[in-house]
Amino acid sequence: MQNIGRILGAYLFPALLIVMGILLLAVSGGQTGLFQAAGLGILIVGILSALYVKGVISRQIQMVITILVAVGAIAFAYYDWAVIDEQLTYYEQEKKVKTAVVQRLKDIRKAQIAYNKEYGKYAASFDSLLYFLKNGELSLVKRLGSLPDSLPTEEMAMEAGIIQAMPEGMTDEQVLASGLIVRDTIQVGVLDFVFNDDDRAKRKTTFYVDSLPYVPYGNHMFVLESDIIDLGGAPTPVFEAKDPKPFSEQYKVGSLVESSTSGNWKE
Repeated sequence: MQNIGRILGAYLFPALLIVMGILLLAVSGGQTGLFQAAGLGILIVGILSALYVKGVISRQIQMVITILVAVGAIAFAYYDWAVIDEQLTYYEQEKKVKTAVVQRLKDIRKAQIAYNKEYGKYAASFDSLLYFLKNGELSLVKRLGSLPDSLPTEEMAMEAGIIQAMPEGMTDEQVLASGLIVRDTIQVGVLDFVFNDDDRAKRKTTFYVDSLPYVPYGNHMFVLESDIIDLGGAPTPVFEAKDPKPFSEQYKVGSLVESSTSGNWKE
C-alpha cells in the first residue's frame, strides 16, 4: 500500500498538468493560436514530468525543457490575454462610437424634418441647417379652447354636439372664416422647440448644436445631401446624411432615391 501511495504521489503533479493541458486544448476551439500553444506547453511539461518520474529522462534534461516550455507557455498566455483585452477594448469603443454616431444622425434627422416642415424641402448643407436651428422660427397652429374632462376625445365631443364635424366641401380657410373652429398661429424658436427639455432628458448623449455636422470621436464631418426627386409623378424632397469614414460599420439616415427618413441601424 505504501508503494502504491508513493507511486500515486509521484505521478500526481504530472497527471494534473497533463489533464490541464488536455482540457485547455479541448476548449481552445474559439480561442487564439496563443491560447492553444499555452495549453500544448502545459501538456508537454506534464509529459516530461511523468517521464522524469519514470526515469526515462534525467532530472537535468527534464528541468531545462520544463523551464523553457513553462516560460513559453506563460508568454503565450500573456500575449493571448493581451489580444483578448485589446479586442474587448475595441468592442467597447465600437459600442460607444455607435451610440454617439447614431444619436447625432437622429439629431440631424430631427432638424431636417423641422426644416422640411417649414420650407417644403430639406437643407442642402449644414450651414443652412445650423442657421435655421439657431435663427429660424416654426409656425405652429394652436387651437384655442379645450374639451371637458368628461369628453376627452374629439369624437366624443362631436357625438355630444359640443363641436361640429368639418363640413364637406369647405376649405380650411372657409371653416376658419365661418367661426366653426378658432385657431391661432404662433412663432417659436426652432432650437428650443425641436431639441426641448423632454428631448434632452431622453437622449443618450449631450446635445451641442455646433457639433451637429461632426462625427463623434472622429476628425471629420458627416456628408449631407438633399434633392427633389420624382415619385409617382410628384416632386418629393429627400435627404441623406452618412459617416464617410466609419469606425467600423457605416451608419446613415435618409435616402436620395426614396422618401425615407429611416436609419440603417436597428431602431
